[in-house]
Amino acid sequence: MVTRPIISLESGSLPFLKLLISYLLGIIVAQYLSWSSALVLFSTGVLLSLLLLLLVSPTLNFPAKKMTFILYVSWIALGLMLYGRSLPETKADYVADQNFSQLIGEVAEEPLVKKGSIRLRVDLQAGIDSLGKSHRVSGRVLLTLYQDSATTLLPRYGDEVQFPANLRRVAPPYNPNEFDYRNYLANRGIYHQRRLSADQLFILQSQTNWYTYVLSLKERVVAQFRSNITDQTAFSVAAALVFGYRAEMDPEIYTAFTDTGTIHILSVSGLHVSMVFILLSFVLRPLDRWTYGKSLRFTLVLSFIWLYVVLTGMAPPILRAGIMISFLVLSQWIGRRQHSLNALFASGFCLLWYDPKMLFDVGFQLSYLAMLGIFLIFPLLRSLYLPHNRWLRILVEYSYISIAAQLVTTPLTLYYFGQFPNYFLLANLLITIPATVIMYLGVGLMLLPIPMVAQLLGMLENLAIHVMISTLKWIGNLPGATWQGISFIMSQVVLLFGVVSSIFVAVNYRSKRALGTLCTAMFFLASISFWQWYQKINYSNLHVYQLRQHVAVAWYQPERVVLFSTLDSLEYASIQYAVMPDLTSYRTKDQIEFVRISAQQNVLLAVDDKKLYVWNEGNYDPPADAGLILIRNNRTLTSENSCQSTLHVLDGSNSNYAVAKNATMLQDENVDYYTLKDNFAYVWKTE
Repeated sequence: MVTRPIISLESGSLPFLKLLISYLLGIIVAQYLSWSSALVLFSTGVLLSLLLLLLVSPTLNFPAKKMTFILYVSWIALGLMLYGRSLPETKADYVADQNFSQLIGEVAEEPLVKKGSIRLRVDLQAGIDSLGKSHRVSGRVLLTLYQDSATTLLPRYGDEVQFPANLRRVAPPYNPNEFDYRNYLANRGIYHQRRLSADQLFILQSQTNWYTYVLSLKERVVAQFRSNITDQTAFSVAAALVFGYRAEMDPEIYTAFTDTGTIHILSVSGLHVSMVFILLSFVLRPLDRWTYGKSLRFTLVLSFIWLYVVLTGMAPPILRAGIMISFLVLSQWIGRRQHSLNALFASGFCLLWYDPKMLFDVGFQLSYLAMLGIFLIFPLLRSLYLPHNRWLRILVEYSYISIAAQLVTTPLTLYYFGQFPNYFLLANLLITIPATVIMYLGVGLMLLPIPMVAQLLGMLENLAIHVMISTLKWIGNLPGATWQGISFIMSQVVLLFGVVSSIFVAVNYRSKRALGTLCTAMFFLASISFWQWYQKINYSNLHVYQLRQHVAVAWYQPERVVLFSTLDSLEYASIQYAVMPDLTSYRTKDQIEFVRISAQQNVLLAVDDKKLYVWNEGNYDPPADAGLILIRNNRTLTSENSCQSTLHVLDGSNSNYAVAKNATMLQDENVDYYTLKDNFAYVWKTE
């Protein structure tokens, strides 16, 4: 007796799958190549040759298998070629290493306004040399514009701007486990940045197109929300949840969503697009009574869906949802049923055709994995148990959706974020109703600017948001709400995906072989995880972090870590960004002890029998038993000093001159030293 699978995944019903896998393979391989314009030209030639071979293959009587192989190789070549063409450095007029005094470009994205600064993504158009001659250039840069109360004219999307050149390459992460901002920007085509004061940026001309009108509409909507939602916290949550405006989000609120596994609620994604789609379909359903009403309904639904996608910023998750819903609407329009996985794969290909680097965007990866989990795991869970009671069935089905999405995205969330929300199911269940209410009230506030109605909707929005935030804070304060300090390496990610895949195959196909694969993957995953845990609990070293002008030294011991810093507390932004990810990867938060030290006076740090001397002022006079000497504040060694034969570290508070002079002195005396300025953090092995 042959057992039919619960979910049919026959290759004939998923024509996009094999082609998409080949295309993805090409993009992944392309990331590891050193690209140049010559290599782009070569990959283009290979692709054209393969396509020509496919065209003439019928006349050459190629076997079907050979033609299929050529087809898949063509898609690999397409991925390689499009990835190479997307890189700015493969263009002959790329701005890197060209000597210009001024640059001209167009503001290519909605400016991100923060307190005291504005961030602009500028696509370069021209460079002006020292003789005043203009040259065509290409490239994309990130400008940070510092403004004050006197700044009146701010750049907008589409403006042509001019600013001093002197670009700097985006720096890599300088501390272990620090967020790789350089890689984040590189995936968006940005490799250079520049910090400017408001008077250094000149707006040459303003341009108007369809997107500027959309942004103007968004500004009016933001103003509508701000005037009717009086509480600042409620306004920031509503603006972020409804149309992706997160410039004024309170970090504490953001953390509450992150720690409870509900950050997808706050980030505009497929869930929000689906809510808008359901609302539009319900409101416009009466149009079906007319002769051409159905066509009109589909046209209006698609128009409003894509207006909402553009209005919310066109992030990968919402683009994915917009394309998938478009496929769904079009299939209903022509009366043809489609496989949901085909729509998922087709939408992924559309996005990656437009920008292959989007594959390496975390939001893109998690969005598609979550949908893959819902399409594959949810039906399996549903087949195992489903209650007869209507309301209980709705509750169970939503629980299954949350479990399916969380299960498939967990390997990457552990790898990227190093934590797991233990009460994700409870949190998702409890905030579903208030989040839905907030979403629909927000849509009503957008569409109904009538003063009395808008005020009422604003009051209700404020109440619903406070209920949701109170619920999240309560869940976040439960014992063991978040499992932190997880350091997942790529082998563990692969093994955990293997575990999830084996579970799916074993349940869907009743496969005993899959159970064997599952046990093997779990064994190796548990072995690697246990070895990591054993190494961490016994880790005992000293980390001197790179915080430029400030000091942060972590002394790791079994079951605790002491952080010495010139900053005020663990809550300081620099520590949270650059140091805490490393601390929490080894120890829990309650095992971290913070000690503030002076930034101006000499300090001797001692833990057990190890000593570190911080030289901030005066003459060079470290203790004889110091194991490491940290030189700061432009203190310089002279020929009169007799340097101790211990390691010296030169931190970022020193000028380039002081670093060079001290390095020369230490080299002359054959003393080991390490330059921390513009360099990676130093790990002193004290064991």
